[in-house]
Amino acid sequence: MENIEQERHSWLKLSIILFVLFLLGVLTYLSSLLNVKLNLEDADEIFKMKMEQLISVIIIFILPPMLFSIFWTKHGIHYLGFTTRPALGTALVAGVGIFMAMPIINWLAEMNQAMHLPAAFRGMEGWMKSSEAQAGAITDAFTKGTTTGTLVLNLFVIAFMAAVSEEIFFRGMLQKVLIECTKNKHVGVWIGAALFSAFHMQFYGFVPRMLMGAYLGYLFVWSGSLWPGMIAHFINNGVAVFVAWLANKGIVGEDADKIGSSTSEWIFVVISAIMVAASMIIIYRNEKNKKEDELMAPPMD
Repeated sequence: MENIEQERHSWLKLSIILFVLFLLGVLTYLSSLLNVKLNLEDADEIFKMKMEQLISVIIIFILPPMLFSIFWTKHGIHYLGFTTRPALGTALVAGVGIFMAMPIINWLAEMNQAMHLPAAFRGMEGWMKSSEAQAGAITDAFTKGTTTGTLVLNLFVIAFMAAVSEEIFFRGMLQKVLIECTKNKHVGVWIGAALFSAFHMQFYGFVPRMLMGAYLGYLFVWSGSLWPGMIAHFINNGVAVFVAWLANKGIVGEDADKIGSSTSEWIFVVISAIMVAASMIIIYRNEKNKKEDELMAPPMD
């Protein structure tokens, strides 16, 4: 993530990006008020919804950052970071780190769900719970099925495309513009993580998703490449998809991916936190050493 200070009109860029996010949020809210009755038992309807999601993430989260980088940055498509090759160790540790994070993510989600808004915001809290329930019902419908074809489709649409599109938009574009504006990488990472979580409009999972967004954000800051974050994001989504598929087949229980959510499983939460912290330290040092080696390398003739 070098030379970000050379970019111009960063605040204008940020204003436009935030306006687009706000507009998408309003449209999502209005669509929820329409209370459209979806037949979540109809396999054809579910397949149609998956295809609509696939098309929408390309149009909303992939194409705009691509055009933004090509026409409005000095480094073109390289600005987004997915043309930068990361260290193999960084990519591997990032994947392991996010996998080991599941117990603490589940614990934080449980804590988040126990939070309640003041009485004055009871109506808003009711809408939040309703939106959360609707999102959960759609997710359950999307992950139904026991065939290998269903698993492959879900891994592609729910895990892979979501990981690629969200990393390009939120880390490759939004986070970099935030850092340009604030001149502070940490501020950019955490504001970006908060916006990433808020955009999902699943408020009872806001805290764990924000922390995961920060983890992905630091991967990008340290490596300068979107690939470690994409790999970690895909593993996080893919494990949930795969476990749901195994549960549908009766191979594992429905709560197989909920480890850490019970108070009796605190040891797993502690180990998870230690492993995540260790992965971040390893990645930071690995990337720091890589940059030092690059600086010390003799120039090519």
